[in-house]
Amino acid sequence: MSERLASGSGVLILTVGTGYAGNEEESLYSPIMKSVSQGSWDHVVLLPSGKTKEQARILQERIAASFTVEICPITGEGSENDADACFAHFDGVIRELIERVGDAERLTLDITRGTKAMSAGLLLAGAAAGVPVVRYVHGRRGERGSVLAGAEEVSEFRIDVAGARQRLDLANQLLLKGDFAAVPSVLEYVCASDRLPESIRGQARAVAEVAKAYAAWDRFDYVGAQGLFESCRHSATSAGGFAPTPVMDDWINVLAQSFDRSRHKQAARYLRHLVCDMLANAERRLRDGHREDAAVRCYRVLELVGQIRLFDRGLDTACLPENDERVEGFQEKLRKGKSNPLSRNLGKAQAGTLSAARKQAARFLKYLKDPLGADLLNFEHTGPHIKNRNHGILIHGFEANASELRPAEWDNHMYEIEALLLKDDATASKRLASARLLDFSGRV
Repeated sequence: MSERLASGSGVLILTVGTGYAGNEEESLYSPIMKSVSQGSWDHVVLLPSGKTKEQARILQERIAASFTVEICPITGEGSENDADACFAHFDGVIRELIERVGDAERLTLDITRGTKAMSAGLLLAGAAAGVPVVRYVHGRRGERGSVLAGAEEVSEFRIDVAGARQRLDLANQLLLKGDFAAVPSVLEYVCASDRLPESIRGQARAVAEVAKAYAAWDRFDYVGAQGLFESCRHSATSAGGFAPTPVMDDWINVLAQSFDRSRHKQAARYLRHLVCDMLANAERRLRDGHREDAAVRCYRVLELVGQIRLFDRGLDTACLPENDERVEGFQEKLRKGKSNPLSRNLGKAQAGTLSAARKQAARFLKYLKDPLGADLLNFEHTGPHIKNRNHGILIHGFEANASELRPAEWDNHMYEIEALLLKDDATASKRLASARLLDFSGRV
């Protein structure tokens, strides 16, 4: 086979057996001709074994007046009784036909005649390639067990239901692994096909919608996640164990809120939620082997803790008032110690203010006798990727630097960061539990 078939062509693919010796008309030719005569196709493909090529040739002569016909025999002696060999051959034939016709929906399989291995091989090859319909011929049988000529009936069943179930199973595995963005693509066909049962389509739509919501959450698009949670609320129960819970709803609703950073206490309250969600996000990146991504998030978590502690004291690292006696005292300490001073903000709206980078914020907290100041500074030594962050490939460097930590060291490092959040606020454990609900991997 090589020539391309016209777009929209229907193709009927049939296995060809031997029939009963002396009664080939009733046991073989008549059922196949009945199947060929019922349906909309332009092309017929016959799949004989090495022993039934002659029967296929006779059928070709009968059919050729109405359809184009191809014969694609299984090669190898005894292959007609080898299900693996049948599958391999039929799989190749079907996939080439799909390329030529452009759509598996155009193919229909008939498994009536041939050995059991041939029927099984064609059925499995069709299901694997996404062929939607299989047919078989049945009816009142004669003394030798074959359907009587003129009594044949053609019945069909859809095997794309099995394929849809496979796609749903794959989607569930992707959700368990946190690959949320891939799920809608995997389920696109199932959601769109009006030939599938509505029960399956409805489940697929629900799973795809919650996956979109989780993908938004996973990329820190909390407002987008909030809207998606709301839009899929009516159908989310069809997603089974992946349906958003009330705790998830509450968590996203908090994170989707806007806040005024000039209201320092409010900013600190909001950021204590954000920092937990970011740590849980870093844990998922580390779980999936994305160490550079995890390192960048860990860096930001430590930076946020410093900012939170200063917000608690009415100070914003981005606009520290230059005339505040605490800021003046710290700036003087930096000068005396010949360290880089706090940076002066140049914008007119920020006149008279200074800004502090992550390490400076930690030193400022230590100067203010905040117990977390020293802890934050210690991470320069316990997390080498923190110190070298600016040299990492995702910031200013040219090669990865987060792979130097072994798994056990990473585990210890993440534990230390979690302990820091709990030291900042003991109620962080509840927030972390909410943030970690997006990790479904513990279910397997």
